[in-house]
Amino acid sequence: MVFDAHSDIWTDVTTRFLKGERDIFHKYHFKRLQSGKIEGSIFAIWIDSPHAETRPYERFLEMAEAIQNEIAVTKTFVIVKNYEEIQKAKQNHQFYVMIGAEGLSPIGKNLDFIDNYYDLGARHAMLTWNEQNALATGAKGDVTRGLTTLGKQAVKKIIQKKMLLDVSHLNEKSFWDLIDFMEYPLIASHSNAKALCNVPRNLSDEQLFAIRDLNGVIGINAFHGFIHDVVAEQTVNTLIKHVVYIADKIGVEHIGCGFDFIEFLPSTEPEYATKGLEDYTKVPDFIKKLKKVGFSKKEVEQICYGNFHRVIQQVLG
Repeated sequence: MVFDAHSDIWTDVTTRFLKGERDIFHKYHFKRLQSGKIEGSIFAIWIDSPHAETRPYERFLEMAEAIQNEIAVTKTFVIVKNYEEIQKAKQNHQFYVMIGAEGLSPIGKNLDFIDNYYDLGARHAMLTWNEQNALATGAKGDVTRGLTTLGKQAVKKIIQKKMLLDVSHLNEKSFWDLIDFMEYPLIASHSNAKALCNVPRNLSDEQLFAIRDLNGVIGINAFHGFIHDVVAEQTVNTLIKHVVYIADKIGVEHIGCGFDFIEFLPSTEPEYATKGLEDYTKVPDFIKKLKKVGFSKKEVEQICYGNFHRVIQQVLG
């Protein structure tokens, strides 16, 4: 079974909810996840365009309403907030979802709004998506700009609330500013190795070492643009090379899955999907390839769920 550290399914839930649909996860997503042997995931609240530019907090409220409605009507998944609840869900054969925040632009400059995420059930947070905001700078922002004074206060608050901190979308300056504050493991929920694909969203060797030293985990990302800069090389076999590279650099105990599948989003360009790992139904093939290149049964289990579970247990209890 597999734990996926990053999914944008809440975006689809919100879009369909606002059109009057209900029980959306069960109707459109659950069967595909089951076929991929996915047992649970972090579903991130991502403020999509054009809302991100014009009305981020209002979009957060819409998403919060959609999530609360989905929780109220579903019989398909349970929300979890710690490792104990994950284990209970597994024992009851229930799909488990941890609510996450893919960027905190909706809070503006009001740190009290972090409590709104927490009260909704979120136990995971990134400071930014790709943008730069009042807290920090994302991968597409000013390379010389890092965490702001307010952002440093936000990090302290998130640490106090014992939420998972996620660095996947930060630029390098913000990443290193954040590292200075860390008192427990952090994660990069959906990133790959910059040495194999030199894009801002991937991690340098120095960043890999820093995550290792904090006993954190990197979730391998199936998004085609983070695998190789040549379309023909954007395949599951190339992605396996990222797994091997990171394992050789920092150890298999720091690798997980953060697939970031987006085939259900309207802006998706299917012709550019990663060949051989287009969606959740192909995850069993990815696992077979891990075994084929020499990862042991125990190591595959670590990659599939064990490493992220370890960090969740350490941070959230």
